[in-house]
Formats: sequence, C-alpha cells, structure tokens
Amino acid sequence: MRIFFIRHAEAIEYETPTVTSDEYRFITPEGRKVSKEIVKHLKEKFLGLEKIFTSSLIRAVQTAEIFADELNFGGEVELVDELKNEATTSSLQQLIKDNSELNIIALVGHEPKMSLLLKIYTGLTELNFDFKKSGVCLVEFNVESGEGKLEWYFNPKTKEFVK
Repeated sequence: MRIFFIRHAEAIEYETPTVTSDEYRFITPEGRKVSKEIVKHLKEKFLGLEKIFTSSLIRAVQTAEIFADELNFGGEVELVDELKNEATTSSLQQLIKDNSELNIIALVGHEPKMSLLLKIYTGLTELNFDFKKSGVCLVEFNVESGEGKLEWYFNPKTKEFVK
C-alpha cells in the first residue's frame, strides 16, 4: 500500500477574537495557496489515489478538500478521528488494516501525530526533516508485516524532495 502523509496547511493562530477553540481553526489564504502549489508539483505522484482520510478538524478537512479538488479526485474523502493528535496510533493502524484492499491512500493530519506515525510505519527513530505545514511524505507500506519504507518527503518551503 502506498500511503501519502499530508500535514494540514497553515491555519489561523490558536486564538483570535472570533475563534477561541483549536478545533475551529481554519486555513489561511496563504495556506490555501501553498497547498494548491504543492498539488501542482506532485499531481502525477497521486495517480491512482483511491481514498483520502482526514482528521475531522476544520483545517485538515479544508486541506484534504484542496488536494481532492486540485487532483480532480473522484473518490471519497472520509473524516476520521483516528488522525487527531489525541487518538491512539493503534486506532489508525486498525483503520489501515480495515482498508487493506486499497492500494493508494492519503492521510491528512497534524503535528506531532504525523511525524510519530511516520516513525511507527517506517521503523525510523528520527526523521531527517521537520514535517512542515502542507508537507507531503510517501511511505510504501506492507499491511501484513506492518513495515514500511519512507520513499520521500516533499518540503513545501523549498519545493524539493528529501529522501
């Protein structure tokens, strides 16, 4: 299974006069712009994408919608609590097992959860990059063995692949 790990786009600050809860933070115009640029750089990498799973927090849902729209994705975007930071990693592992018939999926979530998941799914103890907002990683993952390999990370700031 190919799994794209996507960190949500830049969101508004934690507290503003109108948004006083983390769960209601939405992405900024700059965040939208950067996400659209990232999709343009990576569009061919997402060929064959079958499903997008996203955290149910607004900023992740909006990021997933931008990716889906820019990719002309005709599949399902599913909101899952397993991608929230407070969810257990075992719950996401179960979600992936339950969807093992899929070959290519995307997971849209938050830090520090995304970096933790990358370490779990690849066996790495440290990542050689900071998982930036709008960043994308690809992991080739064997659902049966539970082992994966980090293929690349695309840095949204430098527009370069890190291996």
